[in-house]
Amino acid sequence: MLNMRLASLVSGGKDSLLATHLASEENEIDCLVSVVSSNPDSYMFHTPNIHLVDATAIAMDLPLFKIFTRGEEELEVKDLIKGLRNLDVDGIVIGGIASSYQKKRFELVCEELGLKLIAPLWGKSDEEVMKLAMEKMDFIIVKVSAMGLSEKWVGRKMDEKALSELKKIKEKYGINLAGEGGEFETLVLNAPMFKKRIEILESHVVSDNMSAVMVVDRYRLVDKG
Repeated sequence: MLNMRLASLVSGGKDSLLATHLASEENEIDCLVSVVSSNPDSYMFHTPNIHLVDATAIAMDLPLFKIFTRGEEELEVKDLIKGLRNLDVDGIVIGGIASSYQKKRFELVCEELGLKLIAPLWGKSDEEVMKLAMEKMDFIIVKVSAMGLSEKWVGRKMDEKALSELKKIKEKYGINLAGEGGEFETLVLNAPMFKKRIEILESHVVSDNMSAVMVVDRYRLVDKG
């Protein structure tokens, strides 16, 4: 089914925005939807720098609908259903790659609401996703939470050198190269659908023994020129 009007679930990270870009090649992205969880360890949704999703929406010149949740397991799915009922669209776009846990719940959401589920990245290899994301977008790592990924990765732009290093870490520790297992989270600064790019002006890092997160304090939108 082509030429559908879609709502794309975006977090500002590479997977959701890459999926949005791919879905837009055959269908209309009518709006963006962001789930804002008060639980930083949400079972379903990306949380680092979720406040920058406003900048993402402005950069893409698309309306943004926010759905707020406490991030409690299963209840956050009900919150998503409740929020999506307000939208007049044919389907939703997700950036899922291999998480059956998430995909099954999105399928239940779509079944409940009579929507089509569009998951352009589903089933692709972690390396394929990373290479495609790097080809299409500029993005940085904003959170690490895995063996082999130290605080030095936080704020780092993904490029061929970084990918080569990630491959070595994968060989040693078995991480998912696309961060699908929560090993790292990303922030997209520029993408094909962006009319402006995001420039980070100030940030700080919060770290503990388990993870390190780059928190963006100030940013601006600039012409892509």
